[in-house]
Amino acid sequence: MKISTIDLFKISSLEEQKREDLYIGSLDPLQSDERLRLVPAFNQERDTIALVLMLVDMLPSVTEATDFDYFNACAAMRDIGIMLGSLKRHGVEPVHVIPELEEKLNIIGNITDLPPRDTLIHYVRWNPEDARLRTYTGTEDERQLIKSVQLSIHPLYEAILSLNDLYSLPLSSPEFAPLCDKVITEFDGMVQGVVNAKRNVSPQYFAEELRFYFDPIILNDREYLGPGAVEMPVFVFDHILWNCDLEDKMYTEFKKAYVPYNQAMMRDLYSAYEYSPSLVNKVINELIGEYQVSDIKLRSAKTLVKLFNLLKSFRAPHKKLADEAYKHAEKAAYREKGSGGYEPGVLQYILQLNLQALDRLKESIQLYENKQIPY
Repeated sequence: MKISTIDLFKISSLEEQKREDLYIGSLDPLQSDERLRLVPAFNQERDTIALVLMLVDMLPSVTEATDFDYFNACAAMRDIGIMLGSLKRHGVEPVHVIPELEEKLNIIGNITDLPPRDTLIHYVRWNPEDARLRTYTGTEDERQLIKSVQLSIHPLYEAILSLNDLYSLPLSSPEFAPLCDKVITEFDGMVQGVVNAKRNVSPQYFAEELRFYFDPIILNDREYLGPGAVEMPVFVFDHILWNCDLEDKMYTEFKKAYVPYNQAMMRDLYSAYEYSPSLVNKVINELIGEYQVSDIKLRSAKTLVKLFNLLKSFRAPHKKLADEAYKHAEKAAYREKGSGGYEPGVLQYILQLNLQALDRLKESIQLYENKQIPY
């Protein structure tokens, strides 16, 4: 079951989405440009009083928040979010010290159709460029962390949409292998993002400083996560490729925890595959049901192995990067859960499930090759 890209997007294309991102980045509905330049210094000084006063001064009235259009609401949540993360990093629960914040965050969240706090989308896609970039620390490490996700996020969306198209093709289609190669090219952006983070973001600095700005806040009597990179919809890619039909409670809970932090296009795509066979099981079933070997089907299946190998080449370094970050954390700064709310060990668990699916695919291909002489 494939759903059309028309159903997925309220905008016509990813190129238009990128233009929209730049437009939202250009907006300053709370007149925060000058004020937010002071945030890194306040954070370095742990000056929570200055941060609270700044946030109170920035906040729109209920009427102003209600009157925001979608674009200004996105930009407003982005800027409020920098303040939320800053306060929480220093042990201050924002809504406890500014009670009126809750109503306003709920209004803005309803307009944007996203959670009532900032997400990775606000922090990365809708962050202004150059001197207007919103950061917690103003450091080059944080700028490179943002850049790493920017390198990855639109290629990931493209890869997910192409994978959605690939799902509807049988192995016998001459279009299967070229489209699978297209997915591989697009998903390589994820690998490039990890490479940039590894080269330019200190694991120790991330573990001991940056990640605490992404801690959850209490709002509406529940926790809302901050903009951690784990909110990227790699889990949607996994979902379609190898695990929408996997009966694994831990990874299913992991995926569902992050679905709400993505826009409707990804939420809808996740739901569309929830009761369908994964692409890998669909391919395996095609191979099992054949009694003669077809060159084109074999080539299609082996191209899918290449895609799995690329996913592994992203996931293994990503796990290593996370392990290094938490290994470097001082005991006083250590926390069992990462910025996304899960223990770092979950990455190893997902990698193992990923490799098991790859092994099943390779085993099925080998059995298929051994059946009969190709015709």
